[in-house]
Amino acid sequence: MRVALMSAGGFWLVWLVLVTARAAAMGWPDQAGMLVRRSALVAVGVALTLLIHLALTRLERRSLPARATAGFAFAVPATALFAILNTMVFYRWFPVPSVAGDLARWDPDAVIVTAIADGLVTWYFFFAAWAAFYLAVGYVGEVRAAERDAAASRADAREARLAMLRLQVEPHFLFNALNALSSLVARGETKPALVMVGDLAAFLRAGLGAEMTEDIPLGDEVELQRLYLAIEKARFGSRLDVEWDIPESLHGVRVPALILQPLVENAVKYGVARTSTPVRIRIAAHRGGEDDIVLTVEDDGATSGDLPKPAPGLGIGLANVRSRLAARYGDVGTLSSAATKSGWRSSVTIPAYG
Repeated sequence: MRVALMSAGGFWLVWLVLVTARAAAMGWPDQAGMLVRRSALVAVGVALTLLIHLALTRLERRSLPARATAGFAFAVPATALFAILNTMVFYRWFPVPSVAGDLARWDPDAVIVTAIADGLVTWYFFFAAWAAFYLAVGYVGEVRAAERDAAASRADAREARLAMLRLQVEPHFLFNALNALSSLVARGETKPALVMVGDLAAFLRAGLGAEMTEDIPLGDEVELQRLYLAIEKARFGSRLDVEWDIPESLHGVRVPALILQPLVENAVKYGVARTSTPVRIRIAAHRGGEDDIVLTVEDDGATSGDLPKPAPGLGIGLANVRSRLAARYGDVGTLSSAATKSGWRSSVTIPAYG
């Protein structure tokens, strides 16, 4: 609002100074009276300009070309209203001496209509120029904010990866994975053992070797979770069942790398590992609206009261997800996490890019 108010005030103040200086240079009579009229019109012009600003704020999440088109469209009614008001003030309600000759020589109504028509062209370019300037200033601010958020996102992504390594690739995780691998080899199940070795290597390579500071396609994120769950499947066997509901139409949507990892790990840690009964983990994605995508990780591994689930907002994994979403998307990206009748559900809502 501050930028809009300052730019609108600046535009109209420059106009007031220029037209007043022109009138003084040409020696027009009634300088004081015309200044009063112009000042009143400046107040109206500023109000109309701020109304365009308010309309544009509703389109903040739209692309710059879409906002520019809307800004030029919003300038049309503002132009029409101001052109009519400006003409009526100077030609009919409080006519100035400089237009008296035209009003006496020609039909006054025709003169007013002509003046309004001329004003429509002149004032449209004035309002459109302000809209373009305002959007340009706002875009520069958005780029700078995006650069700051990107830097913060890269830092948070590195922290998230370190947290992943602490929580997942620590000794007990490697021990469990290698112990499951040893059991497969001891039973002579060579093929499953080879598959597990490949999955473990691929997961470690993705977690340790990739630069996880950029967005990746949702399809790639799903593949990372498949690798992780394949390793856990080797550990838990029939106790772990995984259901996927990721439409192919969403595979190209870009998401923060490993954004689902802490949620999937929580489902395994608190849903599967703490019960001896089979647990189903469901990973889904759907459109949450025209511009959003919702990613959900849910399990039905309800535990007893002495083995509680993490409370919403607590836990290193959930904290990392929240901080990454805040750095990447601001208030637009959200994480909700809560108990269900049969287990636990965590949902991430982010803008759908790609």
